[in-house]
Amino acid sequence: MKRTAAKPTVTAGSRTSGMIIRDVVATNLTIPYDVPYRPAWQPGLVRDSRTFTIVKIVTEDGIVGFGGSDGHQASTIDGSVKPYLLGKPAWATELHARTFRNAGGTWFVDLALWDIIGKTANLPLYKLWGACREKIQAYASTSELGTPADRAALARRYQSEGFRALKLRFHNETIEEDLALLDAALGAAPGMTVMIDANQATFLPSVRPSPRWDYRRALTIARELEARGVLWLEEPLPKFDYEGLARLVAETDLYIAGGESNRELHEFQLLIDRGCYDIIQPDCCLSEGISQLRKIAALAEARYRHFIPHHGLSGFGLAATIHLACSTPGLGAGWIEMMYEPPTRTIDTYQRVGGIIESKIWIDSDGFVRPPGGPGLGLRVNEDLFAEYAA
Repeated sequence: MKRTAAKPTVTAGSRTSGMIIRDVVATNLTIPYDVPYRPAWQPGLVRDSRTFTIVKIVTEDGIVGFGGSDGHQASTIDGSVKPYLLGKPAWATELHARTFRNAGGTWFVDLALWDIIGKTANLPLYKLWGACREKIQAYASTSELGTPADRAALARRYQSEGFRALKLRFHNETIEEDLALLDAALGAAPGMTVMIDANQATFLPSVRPSPRWDYRRALTIARELEARGVLWLEEPLPKFDYEGLARLVAETDLYIAGGESNRELHEFQLLIDRGCYDIIQPDCCLSEGISQLRKIAALAEARYRHFIPHHGLSGFGLAATIHLACSTPGLGAGWIEMMYEPPTRTIDTYQRVGGIIESKIWIDSDGFVRPPGGPGLGLRVNEDLFAEYAA
């Protein structure tokens, strides 16, 4: 079985010259789900498989870095990214950022670059960037809407497995239906910290109508959540409703969170300057690359906002996000989102990408996660499975 170890063999003399990029290989994957998957933010949509793109970057002396994200993006990588990386140094992340922006935001390639940089330095990324903590609290994040009965069962499962917090989706037609989900979970797992995600920042195509919140509904729900002790409300309004978001932050004591749907540095500067969110949540595969998220973290720290990144779309992004959170000294970085909702988004299908990532990131007995310990991202990758899932 062919495996790429987390710790490569390099010599001191090769560490500078060997960072020139020799090859970029992107592979489209299709990974079947064990059971049909129904994302809460796209009512009526049923998916039987997950589409994914994995990218492998190889330097001149054989150092290998990996990254990956949802969707089939190999043709974009081949045509709009690879030609601009070949022959360039992997460490030139600021130079490459422009390429990723121009190629439709193919930010997951940035993960592979940092994987190479960390392996060359023989350091995990959080230590390379400047560590401020060794572990961080995780919360289990749902992706389906569900019913009160199955949300209660799921909350009990999370608690029994050691999680101290969970996030539910609100996407029903009525406020009463949404609150019934929350009340069921709170009753089933007392003592759990709960977050709510409304997924109102953008509207993806859906089979059934998708409920749209206005400011009045967002405020009403926020006050109901306050009364129930919920920690934060995520994406309660469209991503460019700067005025409405700032009003909501000012008129409620509940934390208002968001940012995964925003793109590029200027949008995050606007969100922070206008006071739109208490918690800034960019994603290293959607919003900007991990290089740029470090800048957003600094913007948030300077304006006394919490920085708690979105989950990263797979084990590649999750590992990078944990490294980032453990090297971010601002107000936040107090939680890490672990997308985990058996039997659909399991650790194997979602985090480990069907087993391609051999490493498993999991919580300890107190509900904390630690950065993978190897250099770079710290993940072991089984390349033999690429062909099995290749689209």
